[in-house]
Amino acid sequence: MPTAIYVGEDMVVSAANQAMLDLWGKPASILGTKLMDALPELEGQPFFEILSHVFRSGETYHTKESPADLVVDGILQTFYFTFTYKPIKNDQGEIFAIINTAAHLTELVNAKKQIIETQQRLSFALSSAEIGTWDLDPIHEHIILDEKCKAIYGFPQDATIKYGTILSCIHPMDVELVRDAMANAINGYNGGQYDIKHRTNSQVNGQIRWVHCKGKAYFNEDNIAYRFSGIVQDITADVKARQREHQLLTLINQNADHMTIATLEGKVIYMNEASRKMLGIPLDADVREFSAKDFYTPQELNRVQNHIIKEIDEVKGWTGHITLLNYQTKENIPCMVNYLLIKDLETGEVIGRGATARDLRPEIKVKADLQKLAAIIGSSEDFCNYCDIDGHIQYINPSGIALIGVNENQIRSYSLFDYHSESSNEKIKNEIFPILFTDGKWSGELELIHQVTKEIIPIHKQFYMIREEFTNTPVAIAAIARDLRPELNIRQTLADKNLAMQNAVQELEFLANSVPPVVWSSKPDGYLDYINKRWFEQTGKSDEETLGSRWVENVHPDDVHHAIKTWNSSLQTGNPYEIEFRSLDKFGTYRWYLVRAIPLNDSDGNIIKWYGTNTDIHHQKELEKQKDDFLGIASHELKTPVTSLKAYAQVVESMFKRSGDFKNADLLGRMNKQVDRLSNLINDLLDVTKINSGRLQFNETEFDFNEMVEEVIEDVQRTSFKHLIHPELSFKKKIVGDRDRICQVVTNLLTNAVKYSPDANEVVINTLDLGDRVQVSVRDYGIGISPDLKDHVFEQFYRISGDKRHTFPGLGLGLYISSEIVKRFGGKIWVDSVEGKGSTFCFSIPVNQ
Repeated sequence: MPTAIYVGEDMVVSAANQAMLDLWGKPASILGTKLMDALPELEGQPFFEILSHVFRSGETYHTKESPADLVVDGILQTFYFTFTYKPIKNDQGEIFAIINTAAHLTELVNAKKQIIETQQRLSFALSSAEIGTWDLDPIHEHIILDEKCKAIYGFPQDATIKYGTILSCIHPMDVELVRDAMANAINGYNGGQYDIKHRTNSQVNGQIRWVHCKGKAYFNEDNIAYRFSGIVQDITADVKARQREHQLLTLINQNADHMTIATLEGKVIYMNEASRKMLGIPLDADVREFSAKDFYTPQELNRVQNHIIKEIDEVKGWTGHITLLNYQTKENIPCMVNYLLIKDLETGEVIGRGATARDLRPEIKVKADLQKLAAIIGSSEDFCNYCDIDGHIQYINPSGIALIGVNENQIRSYSLFDYHSESSNEKIKNEIFPILFTDGKWSGELELIHQVTKEIIPIHKQFYMIREEFTNTPVAIAAIARDLRPELNIRQTLADKNLAMQNAVQELEFLANSVPPVVWSSKPDGYLDYINKRWFEQTGKSDEETLGSRWVENVHPDDVHHAIKTWNSSLQTGNPYEIEFRSLDKFGTYRWYLVRAIPLNDSDGNIIKWYGTNTDIHHQKELEKQKDDFLGIASHELKTPVTSLKAYAQVVESMFKRSGDFKNADLLGRMNKQVDRLSNLINDLLDVTKINSGRLQFNETEFDFNEMVEEVIEDVQRTSFKHLIHPELSFKKKIVGDRDRICQVVTNLLTNAVKYSPDANEVVINTLDLGDRVQVSVRDYGIGISPDLKDHVFEQFYRISGDKRHTFPGLGLGLYISSEIVKRFGGKIWVDSVEGKGSTFCFSIPVNQ
């Protein structure tokens, strides 16, 4: 404890421990000096008078938390001490010194001050925020409410509140909610926290308030709540404001007009549902992420920000047309917009702008539709008019005016009955009007009278009753009439033409029955509706046994599927129908027929009829079979001696090379190449005969397609020294199929590309992966093919004709054989060519057969 001794009435500091020196903020050198000199800052403070009194009276002086101003670290500061001045006596009982002990309580005093200030500030803050406090002792059931809390809960200020009556001021509908929340807090649920919003019912004036209560329960060692305290805030104004805001927002959201609020800088603050839908903003999106630039074109945004906003009147706002932009579709939306400035209620400062917009697209569409309707009615060749329910004319279109010869300026003076014939007027009054008032419409034939010439004009007329939208009251009658005179003339003309047509049909039928082939016609759906008498002569069957789809009954069972499939394909595509199949004759023998049919189209390209012929080609088929048999036998018989000849040539060539006679060996090598050519021609003839007879065999295996193509490229490259074959192979898979036959197709395309490009020096081959198919393309830069010949290059024995016939030798079977192989694999083959620039032959086949 800081301690010092002062001697004599001059109060000389004779002793002071370090604690006292530190308290004074002085060095030990002050010992032996007067207290007044050591601590001059005490001048004017009461300490010297108190010391003098103690020295003279001998009474001890003690004080608590007394202030003293001391210079510490060169600064005069106020400290608080509890200190004692006690006199010291000598042996004679005389006072010669005073001992001073002190306790430094500055921090404690300051803390107390802060607590008091904090309590004062808290009390003021709670009072300002309309917050009351409560404190409940659950054990003794004692509760304390401050004045604000009593006022909020509706208790009289002088009332003594008991624990049992605390729920009496809670709104009946919220009592259970409050009771459960208090029980949960006191029983330790949620950490003893209490947070609830409920209504109170004042016991003074019955006023209902909304309050927000927050509190906490405190528990003893036995986990029993001994204190439950907290605050209560009157939130009635906030709740009512939120209710009004919710009501207002509900009204705004249900409004058909599009409403938005934005800052002056264009940042969106609020957007109702109608506006979101119009501008393409999802209902769950945060509109605060958007700004004006998202809903205007750059030009319109410049107009709004730099012109329109400046023109907004603080009272009237601004109304006019603008074009908005749908955020998602970028569609332009013409709108009628009303801008209003939004001000701060306190300062009057403009803080944003509100806008209501009406989508003008429906109005524009309605106006456009009305204009179109008016234009249609005005330009219609039919008589259009409407009148009131008594028959007084309100409008007649130009065609109607011309039809009945009335004066345009006198239309409203006419009645419906002025320009109909007498019989028509009787029908209108007695029959048509009653039907109009019950059914709302009538149609039939009537007669008009031309007002100038008095000519009777037959018409077909339709009446419609127009009713008021909400009351359904009849308000007008509309009518459309068509002049029947042209139609009657046309009917007569058609009758004359029908008679002529019947005569022509009879002549055509006679002609059809006189030609050798079977002649027939079909509807667009493929059902036969005519067949000439030649069919009956060949099959013995009548029209009833043939027309429709019964002609199929005569087709050979092996040819039926292909005949129907090809016919259906032509019906769907409109392509000409051409097929060969066998049909049963009246002697029970199947004969071969070439069947062709072409469609007859109307002006719009729609098929209205099919016309076809069946030509007997049985004799030609037998000749072709004999030819194929001969080619098969001849090529088979030629294959053996050619094979032997090739073997002998190779042996002799080897003998010449060993003997050094390279000249004769070269001749035999050339002969060997010619033998190879002959062998290839024989193989082609054999393949053709196998194809035509259906005996072409396929051996399917899984193989590396890329490897096969590279082998073909290597083999063909060896035979061509001028052309360089460029591979571009992007297909890297294995496929299932006949490796040798596919290899044959690729070889044919490559050798043809080399053969038919004599002036070029390169050929390009590429493969393409199409998923479930592989495509091969071979491109050359040769002579090309004219457009009218492209469809013939895959035909049997077809070769380029004319001056170049001898330049490109061969039988013209390679492409035919290749196309048949590709078709048997379920693929397709085609050519793209430009005459004089080259050709690209392509084929594609399935990866898995």
